[in-house]
Amino acid sequence: MFIPNQVPNLPSDWTTKWRDHDFNQLAFELLSLYISPSEIPSEDLKDIIARSYRTFRRIPEITPLIRVDGKRDLYLLELFHGPTFAFKDVALQFLGNLFEYFLLRKNEDKVGKERNHLTVIGATSGDTGFLLLLYMCVILVIKF
Repeated sequence: MFIPNQVPNLPSDWTTKWRDHDFNQLAFELLSLYISPSEIPSEDLKDIIARSYRTFRRIPEITPLIRVDGKRDLYLLELFHGPTFAFKDVALQFLGNLFEYFLLRKNEDKVGKERNHLTVIGATSGDTGFLLLLYMCVILVIKF
């Protein structure tokens, strides 16, 4: 589990500066608070985000915020528009692409047994966890 040493502050003008951002732009702004451009250059991070969410069925919203009750100002965030219809898609699509990014970078100019591999051990009590692990097999060269 990733737990940062400190939680960064949002920019003081985030409510106005980010107001009209779509999902990918907002994801980039938030992830950039945690990921240094020296670790993942900004253009690479934007590409990882774009690849992670292009399979979602609601573009550009990705996770639409639906007004349920206007009188009570009640909203619902829909997290089921990913490839497996599970909320886990939001995080794991990005995580799978991060794995791929770092493996490709680490394996540059390596062949055969010199290449690094990733082993993913997953446990799930339902069908969506298995589907996500299966999807990661499709996009990565990993050992189960």
